[in-house]
Amino acid sequence: MLFFTYAYILFQDRSLRELAGRALSALAKYDLDYFTRFVLERLMPLTLSIDLCTRHGATLAVGELVLTLHECNFCIPVDMQRKVSSIVPAIGKARLYRGKGGEIMRSAVSRFIDCISCSAIYLTEKTKKSLLDTLTDNLKHPSGQIQCAAVEALRHFVQAYLVSLDETVPNMIISKYLELLDDPNVAARRGAALAFGIFPYKFLHTRWRDIMQKLCKSCLLPDKPDDLDAEARVNAVRGLVSVCETLARSSSNRISEDSSIYCFIKKDVMRVLFDALDDYAVDNRGDVGSWVREAAMDGLERCSYILCKYDTMIASDQLFPLFDDNIATDLIKGLAKQAVEKMNKIRGIAARILQRIIHYPQHFIPYIPHRNALEEIIPLDTDLKWEDPTISYPRLVQLLQFSCYSRCVLSGYVITVGGLQESLSKTSREALLEYIYVSDGATTQKINYRERMLSTDLLWLLQNYQKCNRVIIPTIKTIEILLSRKVFFNMEGHSLEFCSGLLDSLLIELKGTKDFTKLNKGISIFGYVASLMEPISLRALAQLLFFLGHQFPKVCFNFCY
Repeated sequence: MLFFTYAYILFQDRSLRELAGRALSALAKYDLDYFTRFVLERLMPLTLSIDLCTRHGATLAVGELVLTLHECNFCIPVDMQRKVSSIVPAIGKARLYRGKGGEIMRSAVSRFIDCISCSAIYLTEKTKKSLLDTLTDNLKHPSGQIQCAAVEALRHFVQAYLVSLDETVPNMIISKYLELLDDPNVAARRGAALAFGIFPYKFLHTRWRDIMQKLCKSCLLPDKPDDLDAEARVNAVRGLVSVCETLARSSSNRISEDSSIYCFIKKDVMRVLFDALDDYAVDNRGDVGSWVREAAMDGLERCSYILCKYDTMIASDQLFPLFDDNIATDLIKGLAKQAVEKMNKIRGIAARILQRIIHYPQHFIPYIPHRNALEEIIPLDTDLKWEDPTISYPRLVQLLQFSCYSRCVLSGYVITVGGLQESLSKTSREALLEYIYVSDGATTQKINYRERMLSTDLLWLLQNYQKCNRVIIPTIKTIEILLSRKVFFNMEGHSLEFCSGLLDSLLIELKGTKDFTKLNKGISIFGYVASLMEPISLRALAQLLFFLGHQFPKVCFNFCY
């Protein structure tokens, strides 16, 4: 058995070598002395082999063996510990991170450092510096897999070798990683943001404000259009939230002196996370901003729990709670908006976070407006498949009846109704029409109220997102769909006011535009408005006549048709 396991360490397939390393360490507990004196001694020289498979498998196996020996409370001889601690510097000196196989060795070395850190292998100060430099280099590598392995190794390395040192070393490391957040190399920014998330309280507490301010800045879309790296923003959001949790968890016994941390979380961190929900960056991979929004939703939930826990601990001493009704409203608004948009995964994540926030007693979130109604609309049912639009939209569209949520929810809902996915558009459109006319035994008065409220919110969208085609075009398409169903025509005097505001916004949007979809739907809306009474019909007709002379023949043809 030992022979075959040893052979697989040198096998060509990388995954088999990784598995063989763990299998070999599992066998070690049956004869600790033999594996230390014979197997470990034989494997260590192979970590510098000229053959990639050999040195990769040997490096992994040595690390796993050392960890198993430690877990079995076996005392590794001092001379053996010195040899183990010299492996990583020797690999670096041999330049085995370069060329073919360099990436594989970086991952293996990170796992090796992780294992010896958990095993508390003795390291000299020079070796500690060498290993720290190696992990920092791995953090700056473009490969996400190498970065994650380096972060996990750094977590245990810091705890094992650096926490006990005086504040000079932590401050030096923090300063270095803060500089990496502004590094021109985007991979360095990604790795540094992840690293802050695993640093312990001792590393963070003296310069927490600098760290959190820098991470907050890294979470948002930069001004440079050529520097829109979504992964860096995702890592910054995750790192920022982890820093908040570390500071809050470790400062729970020092509430009075660390209250400024909680105030910063409320005023700065929560605002940055809310802003990150508006990240809709797109590249050749699609909606990469959705990765940032997903991380921001998770961060908002976790930071809300931090603030609520703080309010609970000092309830008797606090006149104004940190988690107030404004944050509660913004939290539901932001999550509900994501829960009605077009991406199935994002809808499911947002809806389940809403479920936890509204229902879970162990993390009670106070001050939520219309909580009782929300508990019915979003029940605590783990079997609900929120990714299914036929389940989510009929429920979530009911949030439009609450003025504190309606505009934010509608700004996400129109993206689906006026989107390009026909099946999704049809489902959301039918849910919207059912909400207006059918749900809750709708009377004429209730229908009129919902139409009026919806029309006011749609005008707000046109004004608030002016010239933002990502929202404006779906909004115009949604309005055109509703007008074709005779919605907004019987609002007891409000129809003319709505149509007047609609024409004003359309004139701004259609002026100079070359987007045919926007022109086509805009002309269709002018046609519907022209069927109303004067004077609004004359304004709409005048604009229709103006489009007869449009520079695009297709626009003129569509109008005549």
